[in-house]
Amino acid sequence: MTQWQEQNKPRQPENPRRVIGGYKFKRKQGVADFAWTADLFLRAILAGADGDAREEGLAYAISGQTVKMIPSVGRIEADVQGRSSRPYRLELAFTQWTPDEWDRLIAAFSAEAVFAARFLVGELPATVATLIESLAIKAPIVAVKPGGKSSNDPVVTCTCGATQVCKHAVAMSYILAERLEEEPLLLFQLRGMPVARVLEQIHQKRTLSTRGENQAHPLPAAASDETLVTPLENALHDFWRPGRRLHEIESRPVPTHTPHALLRRLGASPMGGRFPLVGLLATIYDTARTRGILLRDRESSR
Repeated sequence: MTQWQEQNKPRQPENPRRVIGGYKFKRKQGVADFAWTADLFLRAILAGADGDAREEGLAYAISGQTVKMIPSVGRIEADVQGRSSRPYRLELAFTQWTPDEWDRLIAAFSAEAVFAARFLVGELPATVATLIESLAIKAPIVAVKPGGKSSNDPVVTCTCGATQVCKHAVAMSYILAERLEEEPLLLFQLRGMPVARVLEQIHQKRTLSTRGENQAHPLPAAASDETLVTPLENALHDFWRPGRRLHEIESRPVPTHTPHALLRRLGASPMGGRFPLVGLLATIYDTARTRGILLRDRESSR
């Protein structure tokens, strides 16, 4: 390049080019008090970036420089607009769990009703991370070592050519962290299996293990043991008598209630959408129940 060409070379703008309709980081709490899934992911990304990339990446996230972000099985693709005339193409490729690891995980999730119940309402309890570690799964639920090497998780590549986590990756990661806080089960998809498929396999596994019976409310021992039931022909002489233990009915402890048992038995909704239908219905039921109790108490206090 000649001296004249160098002097007349178009200069890049000092600020990134403005984006209309981009993804903006809108969280009111800023980066404080993230849910555990989003917090661990964001910490991992920021640890792989230098100070300038972290600072500029946050500014990019707030101003909405992420033009596109598409999560898919095992990866995320995004376009982030910088100072160049075209957006930078970015990809985060995550280590996917093997079929054998998924089989072990599905079996473990199915064995505990609490996991199936929490997953159905879109929640990911922190105990999942401990369970995954105990099963010797090669990759944790949340990425811990991002970078450009094939041994890293996730492997970060960007058309800006940076050798480490760049500001474009940081900007996109803030947007993704905000989404992970709302949809933590997205982590399953990044590890190799769509969320709907995970829920379906758990439901099938639990149905087979319980022979199609709902175990949200376990059957009392007396009801499941026929040897404890007195034959009707042996009880004709006192059939119409109340019995000696009638007075104990009111003093017996109330059985433990499992909320939304019917919703959980039905399983995940086949309908798509941004929010899980089961979780939405559960919230509506809880709101209606609370409102009904308030109305009842108000009437009884008059």
